[in-house]
Amino acid sequence: MRRLLRRRRLLIVLAAICAVSTTTVVSAGQATLEAIAVKFQLTSGGKTLTLDKDPVVINGSTYIPLRTIGEALGKQIEWNEWNQSISLKDIPKVTGKFEWKNAPILDKGIQEGGFSGLIHLPKDAADTFYTLADRGPNGEVGKDKLRTFPIDNYIPRIYKFKITNGNIEILETIKLSLPDAKLDKVSNSKYITGLPNLAGIDELPYDEKGVTKLAYDPDGLDLEGIAYSPADDTFWISDEYRPSILQVKRDGTILGRYVPKGAKDKLVQAGAQTPIMDTLPEVYNTRISNRGFEGVTISPDGKFLYTSIQSPMANPDKKTGESSRNLRILKMDLATKQIVGEYVYVAEQAGMFVKVNQKDIVISDLSALSSDVLLVDERDKNAGADAQLKRIYRSDFSKATNILGTDTSKNLESLSIQQLKDQGIQPVSKELIVDIAKLGYPYEKIEGLTVVDKNTIAIVNDNDFGISYDDKGVLTLTNAPTQLQLIQVSDDLSTK
Repeated sequence: MRRLLRRRRLLIVLAAICAVSTTTVVSAGQATLEAIAVKFQLTSGGKTLTLDKDPVVINGSTYIPLRTIGEALGKQIEWNEWNQSISLKDIPKVTGKFEWKNAPILDKGIQEGGFSGLIHLPKDAADTFYTLADRGPNGEVGKDKLRTFPIDNYIPRIYKFKITNGNIEILETIKLSLPDAKLDKVSNSKYITGLPNLAGIDELPYDEKGVTKLAYDPDGLDLEGIAYSPADDTFWISDEYRPSILQVKRDGTILGRYVPKGAKDKLVQAGAQTPIMDTLPEVYNTRISNRGFEGVTISPDGKFLYTSIQSPMANPDKKTGESSRNLRILKMDLATKQIVGEYVYVAEQAGMFVKVNQKDIVISDLSALSSDVLLVDERDKNAGADAQLKRIYRSDFSKATNILGTDTSKNLESLSIQQLKDQGIQPVSKELIVDIAKLGYPYEKIEGLTVVDKNTIAIVNDNDFGISYDDKGVLTLTNAPTQLQLIQVSDDLSTK
């Protein structure tokens, strides 16, 4: 019996992908055993399997990584660090790919794109979606990484589109605008821009070549997520700049911008024309630049909105934030427009991957299944063969600890996983739904996520408007496409 338990412990160690590349000493219970790496061919169905770790021989028995065996059997493997458990599920399948071909030219040969969110409305046809584009074409130039805006008059926008015959067909373009009789400080029109808000706090905007400084726009937005409220037929969108969340009419008119406490006065003094409510926790003012609110979703009953910070904040400093795994997700009661919950989402550990920094593991989008269960898009910054973390998790908030207004909220980023446990803080749960990197996903940014039906999700990438800068600081066209993928999963995504 002891030997059986010992072997079970060793299998869990292997399943957790602990590296064994040479002769290694493994401790199991009170015994100390020698693990010897071996090399041999493993086949399944006549095909040779590729092993990411060599098999090992321990006490006369050969052990093969569970992930390799599971995938050979058509199973997706999940190691749950918090619960110390392993699960196997059928591998999801990509059932459709659709691209925005021949997108209109904005200027300078740059095409429309930059999709940064996704929503499918329950009453719409299965082929119809809404998305939004972020702050417009932008990049970084020079050793100082100056933030450039090649098209400084770009207007952030929402798109309604349908997918058909491998194509994305735009049905409607909705440009965001201020309420009646209000004029944007920079555009001198009702339309806002994608430029940063505040001098000394946000990135300094430059022209295409990083030479001429551009104006700040206190009403400017960097759009990242979109949700729909069935109660009043409005959209809610998330913004990275402040960070903020905004309520928007179907025609693109901004009804209100919700910002962290202390931010409203700065925006008003800078000339903001958007109706502003400073009802979010003050600590969100410490967001790292370009890492504000990313995901936003509304529960199917229309009662609650959730929004997620992209990465841990500079609290108390940037170094702490960049090494932390603790991300925050806020919950708003839409009837009162008040924040009623704040929860901890623990990101994956960068050390489990190759050439992945903790600061580059982020949340990109959310999609609500019920009032307390969400899908969460967690990813790294790698693309193609280097991509390792592109995962959709099901997260249950019903048993998670609400840290809103607590001392834990004040210093969350500095807490280790063990300290969270010691304080009795229960993060939201994480159950793997689909490992998209395992499906050969070629892009860095899965920026949009939505549920189509009980077994289908849709994702869309942000192609950064198909531009980048070369080593000499010259704007180049990458021709990266905007693509939507449909993925069939074995899990039932019906409201639970």
